Amino acid sequence: MNSEESLWDIDEVAKYLKASKDSVYRWITKKHMPCMKVGKKWLFRKEEIDVWLDKTQRPNTEDKAMDA
Repeated sequence: MNSEESLWDIDEVAKYLKASKDSVYRWITKKHMPCMKVGKKWLFRKEEIDVWLDKTQRPNTEDKAMDA
């Protein structure tokens, strides 16, 4: 797979996440969703989205251990 095929636009990532485009824009600004802006377009890599999802959905066990 070449690098162009692995880049998604806002519509594709919203569909993948089953979310609205407004939610995706909000995640970009508030939750540091991995993306890049090329001109006026936001682009996303599926691999980076999957890692971001895993990190945001799973509590960080190291942080909890440090609080104890």
